Amino acid sequence: MLTHRSPALTAIYNEIKNSDRNRVLELGPMSKSCFQLFSELSCKIQVENLAAFIRDHIAAGKDTSAFDIGDCLIDYQKDEKFDVILAWDLFNYLDLDQIKKLFAHLRPHCKPNTLLYMLRYVEKSIPQQPREFFVKDKYLLEMSDVPVATRALPKYGTLQLLSAMPGYFLQDTLLAQQGMMPGITEHVLRFAPGGESKRLISKSESPRKSLHVGNEQSIATREHLSPALAEVMSLLQSADDFVVLDLGSTANRPEDCVLEQAGAYYRVDLYSLIQRSRAKNLDELNLSVFNHGLPSQFDVILAWDLFNYCSPAQMEQLDKALSAFGHKDTFLLSFMYTNKAIPAAPSKFEVINGSRVAITPNALNREPQEPLSGASLLRLLQAFNMDKTYAYRSGMDREIIEYIFVNQAAVALPILETSA
Repeated sequence: MLTHRSPALTAIYNEIKNSDRNRVLELGPMSKSCFQLFSELSCKIQVENLAAFIRDHIAAGKDTSAFDIGDCLIDYQKDEKFDVILAWDLFNYLDLDQIKKLFAHLRPHCKPNTLLYMLRYVEKSIPQQPREFFVKDKYLLEMSDVPVATRALPKYGTLQLLSAMPGYFLQDTLLAQQGMMPGITEHVLRFAPGGESKRLISKSESPRKSLHVGNEQSIATREHLSPALAEVMSLLQSADDFVVLDLGSTANRPEDCVLEQAGAYYRVDLYSLIQRSRAKNLDELNLSVFNHGLPSQFDVILAWDLFNYCSPAQMEQLDKALSAFGHKDTFLLSFMYTNKAIPAAPSKFEVINGSRVAITPNALNREPQEPLSGASLLRLLQAFNMDKTYAYRSGMDREIIEYIFVNQAAVALPILETSA
């Protein structure tokens, strides 16, 4: 059994825990542990168990898109409405027509704010059949360890899936958080047939509002036109198997655009490693996280503004570590601040589309520092060549210079571990 921390399941649990009249539709097999969790909340549970039909077709060597999903759907009472639908990983094994037929069947039994939980595999190889899921508590899942095989169906983009599920919108996308298994993305979707509740409850929106910091200043989210990101997105669109490493925090939301184009997407929260070293008064970073659960090579590395917060020694560490995960021509994207007074902590970046980014900065650092120049970056990133520099273009934030570095060659270098 594999253990997976499920922030999406936690979010659903927290939303319904204060109500005693919830109905749950379980599209997979109902495990005893899942039944107990929702029974504690006085939920009434209906089991559909589509997973059994999918497994039977796979066991018989049949194409899962070949069976008529209508043959295995239960007829519900006309007035029956569900508050939560648990789809688990089933959508990885259904084609768009089957998903459309499923939701045409379910739509009359959804009501405003019905929540849908789904889990997507982001890599080319996925479990051969739907997994079994066992709920340990509202935070943790155990799932069966199933042999993997090349996926039989395309990896549908978010917009494609939403087009097959009229009335639903994507409330949250969760991936690469601590305790989550690599290669898994969780989605929480919400039913809003008239769109009336989207403005109130969508966590996935990028609200353009001012953030008040103390009593001194108001820092607004601003839009930035990013030619470097446009180049990265163009690269991702040229093939369907590029692997992306994101060094930003989980507060960033690039995945809605990037994830749809990438063959696989991984995240390492670099700033949390910097903070741990600072707390222990150490200069070196503990990069042991790079030794676990990551593929051997990445095609694109997104550093955002993280290098602004690294010491020279830490930059030299990262140069070796990132080069070891690169191949010749791996892209490394970095945003560097031009002013001495930079945000006290990394900004929040939300990708709006392939070239536009919403940036929400933190309060400015009270101790200005000399910004790193392109020459300084080149000196510290010896395994990379500077390929492109973008600054002061129309639509760009004038406080940011963008760099694209390219890995010189794939060199197997050890990742330095410290006691941080």
